[in-house]
Amino acid sequence: MLGFRMEEISALINDINIVTKINCVLYDKDFRLLHNYKDSMCRFCSLVRTDPALAEACRASDLQGMRCALEQKGTYRYQCHMGLTETVTPIFYEDVLVGFMMIGQLLCERDEEAIRARIAALPDGALRQVLLRELVRMRRTEEAELSAMNNVVQMCVSYLRMQKLIQFKETPLSVLLKEYIEANLAEELNVKALCRQFNLSKSSLYLLSNEVFGKGVTDYIRERRVQRAKELLSETALPISAVAEQVGYTDTNYFTKVFKKATGKTPSAWRHL
Repeated sequence: MLGFRMEEISALINDINIVTKINCVLYDKDFRLLHNYKDSMCRFCSLVRTDPALAEACRASDLQGMRCALEQKGTYRYQCHMGLTETVTPIFYEDVLVGFMMIGQLLCERDEEAIRARIAALPDGALRQVLLRELVRMRRTEEAELSAMNNVVQMCVSYLRMQKLIQFKETPLSVLLKEYIEANLAEELNVKALCRQFNLSKSSLYLLSNEVFGKGVTDYIRERRVQRAKELLSETALPISAVAEQVGYTDTNYFTKVFKKATGKTPSAWRHL
C-alpha cells in the first residue's frame, strides 16, 4: 500500500506550522491523524474539545470535510461545527488516494457573529465564558491569506510526489498478492481478475506490482509460471500438456512458445537437460 516517508514529511509539516502560524496536519487515507505540529491546535479548539460531545462533533466535521474533498478530488473549504474555517486537500499518487493535508482552526472576521451565536447555545456556562474570552484573543485571517495558504498546501502536495515522499510499503496486501498469484498459477490470472480479487484499480495494481515485483503484474505472472513449469519438468514425469495446464496454459503450443521465449529451449529440451 502507498504511504508516506514520515520523517521527511513530518519535518515539512512542522516547517509550515512554524512559518505560517497556521495549523497544518496530515491524515492517512483512512482518516487517521498521522502528524500534527506540537501545540499547533489553537487554544479555542483545545477548549472546545474539553467537552466530549463537542470533541466528537469536531471529529465528525473533519471526517465530513475529508469525504467531501475526496468526492470532488480537490481542495474543499468548509466551516467546522463551531464556525471556524477549515480546508482539506486530498493527496493522490496517480489515481490512488494516499491521505489528506488539512489547514484550519481559522477565524474569518465575517464569521465571528455566527460563532458567537454557537457559543451562546452551549449548555455549559463556564465553557461559554472561556470560549468567548478566547474568541476575542484569536487572530483574524483575511481571505487573501487563506487563499495563499491553500496555494502553499497545493505546492506541498506536488513536492511530496516530486521528492518521492510517497512510497509503497511492504504490507499484508503485497504479501497477499504474492501468495494469491503463487496459489493460483493454474487459474485465470489477469489484471481484471486481480483487480476484482483485491478491489484495486488497474493503476493501483500497476503501482503495487512495480513496487513489490519490480515489473508489471502480467510479466511477473508469466515469470512465475515459467519457473513453476521448469520445476515440474525437472521433478515430475507429467506430460507437457499437463505441465502447461498446471501453470495456467490450456493451449500447449502457446505454452511451448512462451516457455521457449523465456528460456531459449522448448519444454521437452529443458526436461532432458
